[in-house]
Amino acid sequence: MAWRAHLGLALVIAGVASLAGGGGGCTCSKGGDASAADAASADEASPETRATVASVAGGLSAPIAGARGDQGDVVVAGLDVAASAVRVQRINAKDEVVGDRTIFDGVKWSSESELKVVPAAGGVGVTWRGLRGGKLVRQLLVLGADLAPKGDATEVAAASCATKDALWYTDGKRVHARPWSGSPTRSELPKDKDAALVCGVHRAFALLDEDDGTSVVILGGGEGDAGATTSSPTKLLKESEFGDDDQRERSEYTVGDDVGVVRLGVSGAVTLREVKSGAPGPIRKLKTMIPRDDDVVAVDASPRAVVIVFTEDVSDACPKDAGAAGSTGTASTRVKALRVDRTTFEESTVELSPGMCGREVGPFFTGAIGDGVSVAWVERVPVAGKARAPVAGLAHRLVPPSGAPAELARIDQPADALVDAGCDGTRCYAVALARKTGMDAMVPGLARVLRY
Repeated sequence: MAWRAHLGLALVIAGVASLAGGGGGCTCSKGGDASAADAASADEASPETRATVASVAGGLSAPIAGARGDQGDVVVAGLDVAASAVRVQRINAKDEVVGDRTIFDGVKWSSESELKVVPAAGGVGVTWRGLRGGKLVRQLLVLGADLAPKGDATEVAAASCATKDALWYTDGKRVHARPWSGSPTRSELPKDKDAALVCGVHRAFALLDEDDGTSVVILGGGEGDAGATTSSPTKLLKESEFGDDDQRERSEYTVGDDVGVVRLGVSGAVTLREVKSGAPGPIRKLKTMIPRDDDVVAVDASPRAVVIVFTEDVSDACPKDAGAAGSTGTASTRVKALRVDRTTFEESTVELSPGMCGREVGPFFTGAIGDGVSVAWVERVPVAGKARAPVAGLAHRLVPPSGAPAELARIDQPADALVDAGCDGTRCYAVALARKTGMDAMVPGLARVLRY
Protein backbone atom coordinates (compact mmCIF):
# COMPACT_ATOMS: atom_id res chain seq x y z
CA MET A 1 0.00 0.00 0.00
CA ALA A 2 1.19 3.50 -0.75
CA TRP A 3 1.16 5.60 2.41
CA ARG A 4 2.42 8.79 0.80
CA ALA A 5 -0.05 10.99 -0.98
CA HIS A 6 1.05 10.79 -4.52
CA LEU A 7 3.71 11.63 -4.58
CA GLY A 8 3.77 12.86 -0.95
CA LEU A 9 2.40 11.92 2.46
CA ALA A 10 -0.30 14.57 2.72
CA LEU A 11 -3.85 13.30 2.33
CA VAL A 12 -5.46 16.70 2.12
CA ILE A 13 -6.38 19.15 -0.61
CA ALA A 14 -5.59 22.12 1.58
CA GLY A 15 -6.13 24.71 -1.09
CA VAL A 16 -8.93 23.34 -3.27
CA ALA A 17 -11.57 25.44 -1.53
CA SER A 18 -9.67 28.59 -2.41
CA LEU A 19 -10.41 27.89 -6.08
CA ALA A 20 -14.07 28.54 -5.33
CA GLY A 21 -13.30 32.15 -4.48
CA GLY A 22 -13.74 34.16 -1.31
CA GLY A 23 -12.17 33.50 2.04
CA GLY A 24 -8.83 32.30 0.74
CA GLY A 25 -9.76 28.62 1.03
CA CYS A 26 -11.77 28.64 4.27
CA THR A 27 -15.51 27.95 4.44
CA CYS A 28 -16.29 30.14 7.40
CA SER A 29 -19.84 30.63 8.64
CA LYS A 30 -22.60 28.88 10.55
CA GLY A 31 -24.60 26.04 9.07
CA GLY A 32 -27.25 23.51 10.06
CA ASP A 33 -28.09 19.92 9.22
CA ALA A 34 -28.51 18.45 5.74
CA SER A 35 -31.79 19.18 4.03
CA ALA A 36 -34.39 16.53 3.25
CA ALA A 37 -33.63 17.01 -0.45
CA ASP A 38 -29.98 16.18 0.16
CA ALA A 39 -30.88 12.98 1.99
CA ALA A 40 -33.46 11.89 -0.60
CA SER A 41 -31.05 12.43 -3.47
CA ALA A 42 -28.36 10.43 -1.68
CA ASP A 43 -30.68 7.51 -0.93
CA GLU A 44 -31.35 7.07 -4.66
CA ALA A 45 -27.65 6.53 -5.42
CA SER A 46 -26.20 3.12 -6.24
CA PRO A 47 -25.01 1.23 -3.11
CA GLU A 48 -21.64 0.68 -4.78
CA THR A 49 -20.92 4.34 -5.41
CA ARG A 50 -23.40 6.23 -3.23
CA ALA A 51 -22.33 9.43 -1.54
CA THR A 52 -24.88 9.99 1.20
CA VAL A 53 -25.06 13.00 3.48
CA ALA A 54 -23.50 12.79 6.93
CA SER A 55 -25.41 15.00 9.37
CA VAL A 56 -22.86 17.31 10.95
CA ALA A 57 -23.47 19.08 14.23
CA GLY A 58 -21.24 22.06 13.58
CA GLY A 59 -20.40 21.77 9.91
CA LEU A 60 -16.98 21.20 8.36
CA SER A 61 -14.60 23.51 6.55
CA ALA A 62 -11.37 22.82 4.67
CA PRO A 63 -8.95 21.32 5.30
CA ILE A 64 -10.50 17.89 5.78
CA ALA A 65 -9.02 14.39 6.04
CA GLY A 66 -10.32 10.86 6.43
CA ALA A 67 -9.31 7.28 7.14
CA ARG A 68 -11.14 4.00 6.88
CA GLY A 69 -11.91 2.16 10.09
CA ASP A 70 -13.34 -1.25 10.90
CA GLN A 71 -16.40 -2.77 9.19
CA GLY A 72 -16.77 0.02 6.65
CA ASP A 73 -16.55 2.91 9.11
CA VAL A 74 -14.78 6.09 8.05
CA VAL A 75 -13.39 8.70 10.44
CA VAL A 76 -13.50 12.26 9.09
CA ALA A 77 -11.76 15.34 10.49
CA GLY A 78 -12.32 18.91 9.41
CA LEU A 79 -11.96 22.46 10.64
CA ASP A 80 -14.88 23.75 12.73
CA VAL A 81 -14.38 27.50 12.42
CA ALA A 82 -17.09 28.52 14.87
CA ALA A 83 -15.68 26.24 17.59
CA SER A 84 -12.03 27.17 16.84
CA ALA A 85 -11.36 23.44 16.85
CA VAL A 86 -11.05 20.36 14.69
CA ARG A 87 -14.27 18.36 14.46
CA VAL A 88 -13.91 14.56 14.21
CA GLN A 89 -16.72 12.20 13.23
CA ARG A 90 -17.13 8.48 12.79
CA ILE A 91 -19.49 7.58 9.93
CA ASN A 92 -20.63 3.96 9.79
CA ALA A 93 -21.32 1.75 6.77
CA LYS A 94 -24.92 3.01 6.71
CA ASP A 95 -23.65 6.58 6.45
CA GLU A 96 -24.81 7.43 9.95
CA VAL A 97 -22.74 9.69 12.19
CA VAL A 98 -22.15 7.48 15.21
CA GLY A 99 -19.47 9.63 16.87
CA ASP A 100 -18.85 13.38 16.95
CA ARG A 101 -16.27 15.31 18.96
CA THR A 102 -14.09 18.42 18.77
CA ILE A 103 -10.34 18.24 19.43
CA PHE A 104 -7.38 20.61 19.15
CA ASP A 105 -9.11 23.62 20.70
CA GLY A 106 -7.72 27.05 19.87
CA VAL A 107 -6.98 26.36 16.19
CA LYS A 108 -7.41 28.84 13.37
CA TRP A 109 -7.31 28.50 9.60
CA SER A 110 -4.23 29.72 7.73
CA SER A 111 -2.56 28.97 4.42
CA GLU A 112 -0.42 26.36 6.24
CA SER A 113 -3.45 24.46 7.58
CA GLU A 114 -3.36 20.72 6.96
CA LEU A 115 -5.02 17.67 8.50
CA LYS A 116 -4.02 14.03 8.36
CA VAL A 117 -5.91 10.99 9.70
CA VAL A 118 -4.37 7.50 9.88
CA PRO A 119 -5.85 4.23 11.19
CA ALA A 120 -4.75 3.21 14.68
CA ALA A 121 -5.52 0.16 16.83
CA GLY A 122 -9.25 0.55 17.37
CA GLY A 123 -9.11 4.26 16.58
CA VAL A 124 -7.17 6.85 14.59
CA GLY A 125 -4.28 9.23 14.80
CA VAL A 126 -5.08 12.82 13.82
CA THR A 127 -2.35 15.32 12.96
CA TRP A 128 -3.04 19.06 12.76
CA ARG A 129 -0.56 21.38 11.10
CA GLY A 130 -1.44 25.02 11.41
CA LEU A 131 -2.13 27.75 13.92
CA ARG A 132 -2.99 26.75 17.46
CA GLY A 133 -2.87 29.22 20.28
CA GLY A 134 -1.38 31.74 17.86
CA LYS A 135 1.61 29.50 17.04
CA LEU A 136 2.35 27.33 14.02
CA VAL A 137 2.36 23.72 15.24
CA ARG A 138 2.26 20.16 13.94
CA GLN A 139 0.62 18.02 16.62
CA LEU A 140 -0.69 14.46 16.84
CA LEU A 141 -3.59 13.14 18.93
CA VAL A 142 -4.39 9.43 19.16
CA LEU A 143 -8.13 8.82 19.49
CA GLY A 144 -9.92 5.69 20.64
CA ALA A 145 -12.90 4.06 18.99
CA ASP A 146 -15.14 6.58 20.79
CA LEU A 147 -12.98 9.41 19.38
CA ALA A 148 -11.81 10.36 22.88
CA PRO A 149 -8.12 11.43 23.02
CA LYS A 150 -5.72 8.86 24.46
CA GLY A 151 -3.18 11.18 26.09
CA ASP A 152 -2.04 14.68 25.25
CA ALA A 153 -1.12 16.11 21.86
CA THR A 154 2.44 15.29 20.73
CA GLU A 155 4.65 17.48 18.55
CA VAL A 156 5.59 15.55 15.39
CA ALA A 157 7.69 16.25 12.32
CA ALA A 158 6.69 16.47 8.67
CA ALA A 159 7.93 13.04 7.58
CA SER A 160 5.53 10.51 9.09
CA CYS A 161 3.58 7.34 8.34
CA ALA A 162 1.63 4.71 10.24
CA THR A 163 1.77 0.93 10.58
CA LYS A 164 -0.74 -1.25 12.40
CA ASP A 165 1.45 -0.95 15.50
CA ALA A 166 2.62 2.65 15.65
CA LEU A 167 2.96 6.09 14.15
CA TRP A 168 6.47 6.78 12.86
CA TYR A 169 7.96 10.23 12.39
CA THR A 170 11.35 11.87 12.15
CA ASP A 171 12.90 15.05 13.51
CA GLY A 172 15.71 14.86 10.96
CA LYS A 173 18.16 13.19 13.33
CA ARG A 174 16.09 10.35 14.76
CA VAL A 175 13.09 8.25 13.87
CA HIS A 176 10.46 8.17 16.60
CA ALA A 177 7.89 5.43 17.00
CA ARG A 178 4.75 6.13 18.99
CA PRO A 179 2.97 2.79 19.49
CA TRP A 180 -0.81 2.81 19.62
CA SER A 181 -0.25 1.22 23.02
CA GLY A 182 2.98 1.22 25.01
CA SER A 183 5.95 3.54 25.37
CA PRO A 184 7.53 5.57 22.55
CA THR A 185 10.91 4.55 21.16
CA ARG A 186 13.43 6.26 18.91
CA SER A 187 16.19 5.23 16.53
CA GLU A 188 19.21 7.19 15.37
CA LEU A 189 19.49 8.06 11.68
CA PRO A 190 22.80 8.32 9.83
CA LYS A 191 24.17 11.84 10.22
CA ASP A 192 23.46 14.49 7.62
CA LYS A 193 21.00 12.33 5.67
CA ASP A 194 17.58 13.45 4.46
CA ALA A 195 15.04 10.74 5.24
CA ALA A 196 11.59 10.00 3.84
CA LEU A 197 9.42 7.50 5.70
CA VAL A 198 7.13 4.90 4.18
CA CYS A 199 5.17 2.30 6.15
CA GLY A 200 4.23 -1.30 5.50
CA VAL A 201 1.81 -3.34 7.59
CA HIS A 202 4.11 -3.68 10.62
CA ARG A 203 7.48 -2.29 9.51
CA ALA A 204 8.52 1.22 8.55
CA PHE A 205 11.30 2.19 6.17
CA ALA A 206 13.51 5.27 6.08
CA LEU A 207 14.60 6.11 2.53
CA LEU A 208 17.81 8.12 2.61
CA ASP A 209 18.66 10.57 -0.16
CA GLU A 210 22.43 10.61 -0.64
CA ASP A 211 24.75 12.27 -3.11
CA ASP A 212 25.58 8.92 -4.68
CA GLY A 213 22.13 7.36 -4.59
CA THR A 214 19.37 6.01 -2.34
CA SER A 215 19.62 3.80 0.75
CA VAL A 216 17.03 2.21 3.02
CA VAL A 217 16.90 1.58 6.77
CA ILE A 218 14.39 -1.01 8.02
CA LEU A 219 12.60 0.04 11.21
CA GLY A 220 10.81 -2.26 13.62
CA GLY A 221 11.08 -6.01 13.90
CA GLY A 222 7.65 -6.99 12.68
CA GLU A 223 4.20 -7.51 14.13
CA GLY A 224 3.76 -5.90 17.54
CA ASP A 225 7.26 -4.42 17.45
CA ALA A 226 7.67 -0.65 17.19
CA GLY A 227 11.19 -0.70 18.53
CA ALA A 228 14.69 0.23 17.50
CA THR A 229 16.28 0.26 14.06
CA THR A 230 16.75 -3.30 12.83
CA SER A 231 19.17 -2.70 9.97
CA SER A 232 22.09 -0.61 8.87
CA PRO A 233 21.59 1.52 5.76
CA THR A 234 21.44 -0.64 2.62
CA LYS A 235 22.26 0.94 -0.73
CA LEU A 236 19.42 0.43 -3.20
CA LEU A 237 20.34 2.68 -6.12
CA LYS A 238 23.73 4.08 -7.09
CA GLU A 239 23.67 7.13 -9.32
CA SER A 240 26.96 6.09 -10.91
CA GLU A 241 25.09 3.18 -12.54
CA PHE A 242 22.93 5.59 -14.55
CA GLY A 243 25.67 7.62 -16.24
CA ASP A 244 24.44 11.05 -17.35
CA ASP A 245 20.77 10.13 -16.89
CA ASP A 246 20.12 12.10 -13.71
CA GLN A 247 17.25 11.20 -11.43
CA ARG A 248 14.07 13.06 -12.30
CA GLU A 249 12.09 11.72 -9.38
CA ARG A 250 11.78 8.73 -7.07
CA SER A 251 8.72 7.05 -5.61
CA GLU A 252 8.19 4.30 -3.05
CA TYR A 253 5.53 1.68 -2.36
CA THR A 254 4.96 -1.14 0.11
CA VAL A 255 3.34 -4.55 -0.14
CA GLY A 256 2.87 -6.12 3.28
CA ASP A 257 6.26 -5.54 4.89
CA ASP A 258 8.19 -5.38 1.63
CA VAL A 259 9.22 -2.03 0.12
CA GLY A 260 10.02 -1.02 -3.43
CA VAL A 261 11.54 2.06 -5.03
CA VAL A 262 10.93 3.37 -8.53
CA ARG A 263 13.47 5.72 -10.13
CA LEU A 264 12.53 7.85 -13.12
CA GLY A 265 15.44 9.28 -15.07
CA VAL A 266 15.46 12.53 -17.02
CA SER A 267 15.49 10.41 -20.20
CA GLY A 268 12.26 8.69 -19.14
CA ALA A 269 14.00 5.44 -18.19
CA VAL A 270 12.36 3.57 -15.30
CA THR A 271 14.26 1.49 -12.75
CA LEU A 272 12.69 -0.71 -10.07
CA ARG A 273 14.13 -2.43 -7.02
CA GLU A 274 12.40 -4.18 -4.11
CA VAL A 275 13.40 -5.26 -0.61
CA LYS A 276 11.64 -8.53 0.23
CA SER A 277 11.89 -10.09 3.69
CA GLY A 278 14.62 -7.57 4.49
CA ALA A 279 16.85 -8.50 1.54
CA PRO A 280 17.31 -6.27 -1.56
CA GLY A 281 16.38 -7.94 -4.84
CA PRO A 282 17.95 -7.35 -8.26
CA ILE A 283 17.85 -3.97 -9.98
CA ARG A 284 15.29 -4.01 -12.80
CA LYS A 285 15.77 -1.52 -15.63
CA LEU A 286 12.48 -1.52 -17.48
CA LYS A 287 12.13 -1.48 -21.25
CA THR A 288 9.23 0.96 -21.21
CA MET A 289 10.11 4.66 -21.27
CA ILE A 290 7.89 7.39 -19.85
CA PRO A 291 8.06 10.45 -22.14
CA ARG A 292 9.79 13.52 -20.75
CA ASP A 293 6.66 15.65 -20.98
CA ASP A 294 4.53 13.13 -19.06
CA ASP A 295 4.18 13.25 -15.28
CA VAL A 296 4.32 10.30 -12.88
CA VAL A 297 1.47 10.96 -10.45
CA ALA A 298 1.22 7.75 -8.40
CA VAL A 299 3.04 4.48 -7.72
CA ASP A 300 1.52 1.54 -5.85
CA ALA A 301 1.55 -2.24 -5.85
CA SER A 302 -0.43 -5.37 -5.03
CA PRO A 303 1.04 -8.80 -4.27
CA ARG A 304 1.06 -9.42 -8.04
CA ALA A 305 1.91 -6.15 -9.78
CA VAL A 306 3.50 -2.72 -9.53
CA VAL A 307 1.46 0.06 -11.12
CA ILE A 308 3.07 3.35 -12.18
CA VAL A 309 0.45 5.96 -13.07
CA PHE A 310 1.40 8.83 -15.38
CA THR A 311 -0.44 11.56 -17.25
CA GLU A 312 -0.19 13.18 -20.67
CA ASP A 313 -1.51 16.62 -21.60
CA VAL A 314 -3.91 16.23 -24.55
CA SER A 315 -5.49 19.68 -24.37
CA ASP A 316 -4.69 20.26 -28.06
CA ALA A 317 -7.54 17.89 -28.89
CA CYS A 318 -10.09 20.22 -27.28
CA PRO A 319 -12.00 22.83 -29.35
CA LYS A 320 -10.01 26.05 -29.71
CA ASP A 321 -12.95 28.15 -28.53
CA ALA A 322 -13.62 25.95 -25.49
CA GLY A 323 -12.30 28.66 -23.20
CA ALA A 324 -15.03 31.10 -24.17
CA ALA A 325 -17.60 32.30 -21.66
CA GLY A 326 -20.05 29.59 -20.67
CA SER A 327 -17.91 26.78 -22.09
CA THR A 328 -16.19 23.88 -20.33
CA GLY A 329 -12.55 24.94 -20.76
CA THR A 330 -9.67 23.54 -22.73
CA ALA A 331 -7.78 21.35 -20.24
CA SER A 332 -7.69 17.62 -20.95
CA THR A 333 -5.39 14.97 -19.48
CA ARG A 334 -4.91 11.36 -20.58
CA VAL A 335 -4.21 8.93 -17.72
CA LYS A 336 -2.08 5.83 -18.32
CA ALA A 337 -0.52 3.10 -16.20
CA LEU A 338 2.67 1.12 -16.64
CA ARG A 339 2.07 -2.31 -15.10
CA VAL A 340 4.94 -4.57 -14.03
CA ASP A 341 4.46 -8.19 -12.91
CA ARG A 342 6.28 -8.61 -9.57
CA THR A 343 7.31 -12.21 -10.42
CA THR A 344 8.08 -12.24 -14.13
CA PHE A 345 8.63 -8.47 -14.50
CA GLU A 346 6.65 -8.53 -17.72
CA GLU A 347 5.63 -4.97 -18.67
CA SER A 348 2.47 -3.56 -20.19
CA THR A 349 0.97 -0.10 -20.59
CA VAL A 350 -2.78 0.51 -20.32
CA GLU A 351 -4.90 3.61 -20.80
CA LEU A 352 -7.09 4.48 -17.83
CA SER A 353 -8.73 7.61 -19.24
CA PRO A 354 -8.50 9.27 -22.67
CA GLY A 355 -9.11 12.66 -21.06
CA MET A 356 -12.12 14.93 -20.97
CA CYS A 357 -12.14 18.54 -22.13
CA GLY A 358 -12.77 20.91 -19.26
CA ARG A 359 -11.60 18.49 -16.57
CA GLU A 360 -8.36 18.89 -14.62
CA VAL A 361 -7.23 15.77 -12.79
CA GLY A 362 -5.52 15.11 -9.46
CA PRO A 363 -4.60 14.31 -6.83
CA PHE A 364 -4.52 10.54 -7.35
CA PHE A 365 -5.52 7.89 -4.78
CA THR A 366 -4.35 4.28 -5.01
CA GLY A 367 -4.65 1.05 -3.03
CA ALA A 368 -4.43 -2.70 -3.44
CA ILE A 369 -7.73 -4.49 -4.11
CA GLY A 370 -7.01 -8.21 -4.14
CA ASP A 371 -4.28 -8.77 -6.74
CA GLY A 372 -5.11 -5.53 -8.55
CA VAL A 373 -4.51 -1.86 -7.84
CA SER A 374 -7.31 0.67 -7.63
CA VAL A 375 -6.46 4.01 -9.25
CA ALA A 376 -8.73 7.00 -8.58
CA TRP A 377 -8.39 10.69 -9.23
CA VAL A 378 -10.20 13.91 -8.42
CA GLU A 379 -11.69 15.73 -11.40
CA ARG A 380 -11.97 19.51 -11.18
CA VAL A 381 -13.75 22.08 -13.31
CA PRO A 382 -13.11 25.80 -13.91
CA VAL A 383 -15.06 28.01 -11.51
CA ALA A 384 -15.79 31.71 -11.26
CA GLY A 385 -16.91 33.22 -7.97
CA LYS A 386 -18.68 31.04 -5.40
CA ALA A 387 -21.60 29.70 -7.46
CA ARG A 388 -19.99 26.39 -8.39
CA ALA A 389 -17.84 23.98 -6.43
CA PRO A 390 -14.42 23.34 -8.00
CA VAL A 391 -14.52 19.54 -7.61
CA ALA A 392 -16.78 17.69 -10.05
CA GLY A 393 -16.27 14.23 -8.61
CA LEU A 394 -14.07 11.15 -8.53
CA ALA A 395 -13.03 8.91 -11.42
CA HIS A 396 -11.71 5.42 -10.70
CA ARG A 397 -10.56 2.24 -12.40
CA LEU A 398 -9.17 -1.09 -11.20
CA VAL A 399 -5.92 -2.27 -12.81
CA PRO A 400 -5.68 -6.08 -12.60
CA PRO A 401 -2.30 -7.88 -12.68
CA SER A 402 -3.01 -8.87 -16.31
CA GLY A 403 -5.60 -8.20 -18.96
CA ALA A 404 -7.73 -5.13 -19.52
CA PRO A 405 -8.57 -2.76 -16.65
CA ALA A 406 -12.10 -2.58 -15.32
CA GLU A 407 -14.44 -0.07 -16.96
CA LEU A 408 -13.79 3.58 -16.19
CA ALA A 409 -16.34 4.78 -13.63
CA ARG A 410 -17.16 8.18 -12.23
CA ILE A 411 -18.87 9.33 -9.05
CA ASP A 412 -20.39 12.74 -9.64
CA GLN A 413 -19.95 14.70 -6.42
CA PRO A 414 -19.61 18.49 -6.46
CA ALA A 415 -17.38 19.47 -3.54
CA ASP A 416 -14.94 22.04 -2.23
CA ALA A 417 -12.46 19.31 -1.24
CA LEU A 418 -12.13 15.58 -1.88
CA VAL A 419 -9.63 13.47 0.06
CA ASP A 420 -8.46 9.88 0.18
CA ALA A 421 -9.56 7.65 3.07
CA GLY A 422 -7.70 4.49 2.09
CA CYS A 423 -8.62 0.97 0.92
CA ASP A 424 -9.37 -2.16 2.94
CA GLY A 425 -8.51 -4.81 0.36
CA THR A 426 -12.04 -5.09 -1.03
CA ARG A 427 -13.02 -1.47 -1.68
CA CYS A 428 -11.71 2.05 -1.34
CA TYR A 429 -13.03 5.16 0.39
CA ALA A 430 -12.90 8.91 -0.12
CA VAL A 431 -14.51 11.84 1.67
CA ALA A 432 -16.01 14.90 -0.02
CA LEU A 433 -16.65 18.28 1.57
CA ALA A 434 -20.04 18.97 -0.01
CA ARG A 435 -22.07 22.17 0.10
CA LYS A 436 -25.52 22.33 1.63
CA THR A 437 -28.33 22.93 -0.82
CA GLY A 438 -28.32 26.51 -2.06
CA MET A 439 -25.22 27.45 -0.05
CA ASP A 440 -21.83 28.69 -1.27
CA ALA A 441 -18.24 28.07 -0.20
CA MET A 442 -18.52 30.43 2.77
CA VAL A 443 -20.95 28.14 4.62
CA PRO A 444 -19.55 25.07 6.43
CA GLY A 445 -20.27 21.92 4.50
CA LEU A 446 -21.13 18.26 4.97
CA ALA A 447 -19.00 15.13 4.87
CA ARG A 448 -20.03 12.65 2.20
CA VAL A 449 -18.36 9.24 2.11
CA LEU A 450 -17.67 7.79 -1.34
CA ARG A 451 -17.25 4.03 -1.51
CA TYR A 452 -15.93 2.47 -4.70
